[in-house]
Amino acid sequence: MLKCIHMNDTICAVITGSCSAAAAILRLSGPEAWPAVTELSKRQNFSPSPRQVYYQDIFDGDELLDKALVTFFKAPHSFTGEDVVEISCHGSPYIKGRLLEILADKNIRPAKNGEFSMRAFLNGKMDLAQAQGLCDLIAADNAAAHGAAMNGMEGHLSAKFQLIKDILSELLAQIEVRLDDVDDEMDALDPEYSLETLERSATEIKSLTDTFRTGKLIKEGVKVSIVGAPNAGKSSLLNALLGFNRAIVSEDAGTTRDTIEDAFDYKGRKIILTDTAGIRAHALNAAEREGVERSRAAANAADIIVFTQDISRAADGADAELWAEIKKSGKKIILAENKSDINYSPSGFESAADAVLKISAKTGGGVQELKEEIIRLTNLDAVDARSNIITSAAHYDMLSKASAEIEKAKESVSLDAGLELTAEHIRRALRGLKEIIGEVYADDILEIIFSKFCVGK
Repeated sequence: MLKCIHMNDTICAVITGSCSAAAAILRLSGPEAWPAVTELSKRQNFSPSPRQVYYQDIFDGDELLDKALVTFFKAPHSFTGEDVVEISCHGSPYIKGRLLEILADKNIRPAKNGEFSMRAFLNGKMDLAQAQGLCDLIAADNAAAHGAAMNGMEGHLSAKFQLIKDILSELLAQIEVRLDDVDDEMDALDPEYSLETLERSATEIKSLTDTFRTGKLIKEGVKVSIVGAPNAGKSSLLNALLGFNRAIVSEDAGTTRDTIEDAFDYKGRKIILTDTAGIRAHALNAAEREGVERSRAAANAADIIVFTQDISRAADGADAELWAEIKKSGKKIILAENKSDINYSPSGFESAADAVLKISAKTGGGVQELKEEIIRLTNLDAVDARSNIITSAAHYDMLSKASAEIEKAKESVSLDAGLELTAEHIRRALRGLKEIIGEVYADDILEIIFSKFCVGK
């Protein structure tokens, strides 16, 4: 079904967004791309040179619609592997809309989400891992996410998958040739060789799966929940970390009734902060009780909890009860001893925290150190985002399943359970790897993957 769509029709879309701008680019891909543009420009006998930019009039019937720059890319040397034309016109919503209408009248249909990239995949211009990298690149909002996405899009991650596939494929070939050797003319396969090969592939897979937690933080950002008792200075700390007044600050306890979320970039890493309502055992009303429940939910969803303690006063039983509740979460906890500019009264929680910092949200003291600690506790300071990092949950799942099959194959070799069983486990492991790079796929899965892309890509 996908091949049929790919081969027969021509598609188009504005690839620079729908808002008004000084310029916009409209892309056409398919066999009718250039003939359609020659009609728009009224230059019927014009043969373009590939990758040459032409300044052309664009007509709507007999009326001049725009003056544009037109570039022709000849198949297979284009993004999609098909004939592609890109029209750089003025970014007027009317011009863009009218161009799409005129092209529709010429049976050039609007592209679906990710359809240009899907055609590139089907034409062998990229594999699925590279396509995922491209999708991540478009969505990247920080330097680390950009680096990981570029690594995937450039094919470095695909090369790693291919290496693992080649290791297993070679072993499978050695097994299958012996399964076909009905006359026993070949030497038996050395079990040590099989185990060493399987262990090598398992090690390579583990080197990737071990990066997933970090990769997820790079791609999605580190979720940090600021938790504490009422009037501990949580909202002031949020504002200090962000560098502007995002949350309302008041001396009255219980000012924050709902969670407030915002993000900032620190050293190329995205940190998502959530300021929560103060948690106390006996909330005064229904609104405060709801705020407390949302605070607990935010803490449960966080990667790191910043427990904000007012150290200008001595900790009491309520503080200890809240601390005990937060510790049960099993999360990394930074104890932010706030209001250190006023007084210092140790809370007694210091020894149980993953990190302890004296903070003054009012003066900014310790805020920079808190940012550093967030990065350190997530190991993001030690990661080169341009190395091979798994950021896709689907890739992690497939690699984990492949790893499990390799372990079963190792067990089969160790127990001398027979080459047939070993071969079957290796085939299953290989199928997962082939699905990652797109050597095997189901049409509906492909539709799901590329539907996550924007229309212009």
